[in-house]
Amino acid sequence: MRPCPTHAPPQAPERAPGPPGTRAPRRRAPSALALLALAAGLGGPHAAAARAPDAPLPGPPSPAGSAQAGAPPEDAAAPSDGRPVVSPVQRPDERDVPQRACSFTLPVCVHAPAGVPGAALLEGLAHLEAAMRTYDALGLPRPLPDGQRGGGPSYDLYLERGPRRGPLRVGHDMRALGERFDTASAFAVVAAPAAPGRGGCASASDAAYALGHAVAARLDAGAEEGALAMAASYLASLAAPCAAEELAAVDAFQRAPERALTGAALGALDGALLFPWYLDQAHGTGAPAQIAASLLAIAAQSTPAGAPRFVGEPDTFDALRESLRFRGKDLGDVLLDFAIARAFLGSRSDGAHLAGAERFGDFGRVRFEWSLPFATLPRRVAPLRPIEPTGATYLWLDLSAAGAAAPDDLKAAEINLVAEWELPAVFRWAIVKVDTQGAEAGRLEVAGVFGSTRAERTVVGLDGLAGLLLVGVNAGSMIRSRPFDPDDAPFMPHGYTVTLFR
Repeated sequence: MRPCPTHAPPQAPERAPGPPGTRAPRRRAPSALALLALAAGLGGPHAAAARAPDAPLPGPPSPAGSAQAGAPPEDAAAPSDGRPVVSPVQRPDERDVPQRACSFTLPVCVHAPAGVPGAALLEGLAHLEAAMRTYDALGLPRPLPDGQRGGGPSYDLYLERGPRRGPLRVGHDMRALGERFDTASAFAVVAAPAAPGRGGCASASDAAYALGHAVAARLDAGAEEGALAMAASYLASLAAPCAAEELAAVDAFQRAPERALTGAALGALDGALLFPWYLDQAHGTGAPAQIAASLLAIAAQSTPAGAPRFVGEPDTFDALRESLRFRGKDLGDVLLDFAIARAFLGSRSDGAHLAGAERFGDFGRVRFEWSLPFATLPRRVAPLRPIEPTGATYLWLDLSAAGAAAPDDLKAAEINLVAEWELPAVFRWAIVKVDTQGAEAGRLEVAGVFGSTRAERTVVGLDGLAGLLLVGVNAGSMIRSRPFDPDDAPFMPHGYTVTLFR
C-alpha cells in the first residue's frame, strides 16, 4: 500500500446530517453450525431438496455443542428474543368466509365472504396451484398441514372484499406440537380481485408470496421477520414473476441502499430478494432458492413450551456466517461482493453481475451519494444518511471528459482515498474501475480491520476509464461477540467521511 501524503485536505466534510440510532440490545453468541451449513446450501446438497416434501425436517446441532466447537461462553451476552409465538394476524372466523374452493390435486384452499364472485375464488386457487407446483419442482417442502383449521389440513388463503389497500396479511398458527424444531402452519389474507380475471400478475404474486411465507414458516417458524420477508419475496419472484410488483420493490430497495437487508416488514414484495438471488448465482449449485431454504432450515431451534417468543438464536445470518467461514470467506466479503453487484443492476448492467437483472432498467439503478468530477478534487464528503448494518453506500468519481480529466493527466494521476467511520462499526470498501463501456475493469478491496476506524488506499492506472466507483458496506460491529443480528432491529446506523485527493 502506498503511504498517503501528509497534506490531506483538512476541510470539513460535505454532508447532510443524519440522526444517529440507538444502540441495539446485546445478543447471545452464535451457535456453531459449521458442517451442516456448509453442506446445506453453499456448494453442497440442499437439505430440503434431498427429502420428500412432507418428510420430517432436519435440524441444526443443539446449542450445547457450541462450547465444544469453540464458541464464546453463553454468558458472554444476553440472548435475543425472536418473533412472538402468537401471530399478530389471526385467521378469519369461518362464519365470515362461508365460500370455499379447494384443489382436487394439491393441498390448497381459498376462502371468501359471501358476495365475492366464485370466479375470484377459482382464480386465487389457480394461482396457489401454480405456485405450489413451482415450489415442488424446486424441491421445497410444502407448508405444514394445519389440522382442521380452515376446514381441513390444506393451506388456506382468505380473500376479503374491497380494493387492495396495501400489503397482504400473513400469519402463522401456534407452534406445532411434537416437532423437534420450531415449525408452524401458516395462512394469508389478501384482497379479492376487483373483477374476476382482472387480478393480473399482482394477484398471482400475492398468492406466491403467501405460499412462500408458509414454506419458510415450516422450515423455521421462529425466523426473524426480515429473513421471512426476503425469502417469501424471492420465492414469489420465481413462482409468479410480476414486472409491476418487482420494479416497484427493487426501485425502493435501490433508492435506499443504506437500509439493512433485513429491514423489510412481512406482507409486501421487497427488493431484498436480490440478496438470496445473488447467493444462488455466486455460491449456489445452480438450483434457485436452495441457499435461502437451507439457511432457514439450519437456523431452526426449539422454543420451550409456553414461551411468549421464539428462540432468536441462531438466526439465518449465523448460519450463513459459519458456512462462509469454511469456504475461506466471511460475511463482510459477501456483503461487499453483493454491494458491488447492486451497482451493476438494470440499465447499468454489464452482463457480469446478477445475470438477468438488466430487466429492471432504470428502476434497478442504485442511488449514488455523490458524483464527483475529477477536476474538483480534493473533496471530503459524507453520506446523506448513516449506514445500517449490512447496508451499502456508493460514490462516483467521474474521469471522463465531462469530469475535466484529460487522458494525458490520467496516465500519471494517482487518486488517494482516506475513509473514516464511527465506532463500533466495521466498514468494508472497494474501489471499482469502470471502463468506458460501463463494465467493471478491476477492483481494489480495502478490508476492514477490527479496532480500526480508518482505511487508506492509492489507485493508479486511471487512463481508459470512465470513472471510479467507491463502494462501502457496514459489515456490523467490531465487537466479535456481537456480530450482526437481524433480531436487533431497529438497527444502529453509522456515518463515515471519505476524502479523495490527487
